[in-house]
Amino acid sequence: MKIIGITGGIGSGKSLVARIMQDKYGARYIDTDQIAREQMEPGGASYDGVVQYFGREILLEDGRIDRTKLAQIVFEQKDKLQKLNELTHPQVLIAVNNEIEKAKAEGNVPYVLIETALMIEAGYDYICDQVWYVHAPEEERRNRLKKHRNYTDEKINSVFESQRKDQAFRQRYPKVIENVKGVKFLEEQIERLLDNL
Repeated sequence: MKIIGITGGIGSGKSLVARIMQDKYGARYIDTDQIAREQMEPGGASYDGVVQYFGREILLEDGRIDRTKLAQIVFEQKDKLQKLNELTHPQVLIAVNNEIEKAKAEGNVPYVLIETALMIEAGYDYICDQVWYVHAPEEERRNRLKKHRNYTDEKINSVFESQRKDQAFRQRYPKVIENVKGVKFLEEQIERLLDNL
């Protein structure tokens, strides 16, 4: 069983690459964002620590964390973003390792995919046999985020600013998938990478 990390900026097409791997190659998919979201729900592994640090004013009436309010705080104050990552990443990593162990125990999972924008920051690259960097031109990513997530230009600028730049990704992860010419082209690149894996 091979463990493959998939990283790249927001809107680059990481989930599409993951879907191809699931449909075509029977890969098990781990979405670290999804795990982090679940762990921030009341009773989740990160909930108490986040509420303790950021205060009860980030809570909605039903006790859940107001994700919009929290996002605003951490985008405006980089030290708070770092603290949020410190509170959540270790918990997510534990869950990721548990999922990997489960897949290993099943014995018939050829690939485990770990999708995250924060591959370096969270330390997931150390548990991966290989990391693929999914790249798409900035203009395309902007259009996708507006169309599929209703992001404003301001929000997109803020997210882009907080994420690593293309050059940093490429230096660290030379296995690049260019998301520029549709699904067929993606499939060809994935096939090539798997052949070399």
